[in-house]
Amino acid sequence: MAPDDPNSLGGALLAAERTLITPILVGSEKKIRETAVEMGVDLRPFEIVDAPTDSVAAARAVQLVHEGRAGAVMKGHLHTDDLLRAIVRTDGGLRTRRRLSHVFCMDVPGLDHLLMITDAAINIAPALNEKVDIIQNAIDLGRALGVETPKVAVLSAVETVNPKLPSTIEAAALAKMADRGQIRGGIVDGPLAMDNAVDEDAARTKGIRSLVAGHADILLAPNLEAANMIAKQLTFLAHAEAGGIVLGAKCPVILSSRADDDKARLASCAVAALYHDWQIRQ
Repeated sequence: MAPDDPNSLGGALLAAERTLITPILVGSEKKIRETAVEMGVDLRPFEIVDAPTDSVAAARAVQLVHEGRAGAVMKGHLHTDDLLRAIVRTDGGLRTRRRLSHVFCMDVPGLDHLLMITDAAINIAPALNEKVDIIQNAIDLGRALGVETPKVAVLSAVETVNPKLPSTIEAAALAKMADRGQIRGGIVDGPLAMDNAVDEDAARTKGIRSLVAGHADILLAPNLEAANMIAKQLTFLAHAEAGGIVLGAKCPVILSSRADDDKARLASCAVAALYHDWQIRQ
């Protein structure tokens, strides 16, 4: 929605060109067409739904989902708050019983599998019950991407429970909740430090016996700050390729960033399309 700058319009058209999505361009038709002229692109193949303001565009995009005409929502040149406000409305929004959360899917050089980081964009300091939903959202996405039983590492600074580190206590509780079936479809273990979550030798050196340690598919960070730093370090220092979506709504939500390159936008669209198809099959 609001694809009225070259980055957001270009991302949608590029994904359409690669047959990942069929975009409906929701926003100020005048601004969208002006942007298309600036870019030298032809919008005749695409439907444009005129919405004069960002808030109207967000509401109209949500309505298209309810009408069955859209299977995902993609953020354009508008504030994230305007988008999420329309999604979480109790009257006419896209809320479910599940809490919204964001997952980065990362192709990290040196790893032979996809690595997911959560939550780096939505939940600032999630409580224990909120982390249950965040983990479940990530597990569901992992399964949608072809991971039969995703392995979740609940991160802290250390791998032992320490009452002075609340994240270690919550990690242990989450692992036990998964054991008791309160989190389904994956294997959850914690607390684990970053090294022994992703590196088998580090886990072996510390004597950690776990199906997750050294083989994590999903990293649950203690809070948004930690998750955001992990994701950006992997992107800008390790040169990982990343795409991300918001889960927990009635459809996937693509939160693109101005810093996203073409590969990131395409990856996010691909992840959203795979998750949408998985949702339909459930």
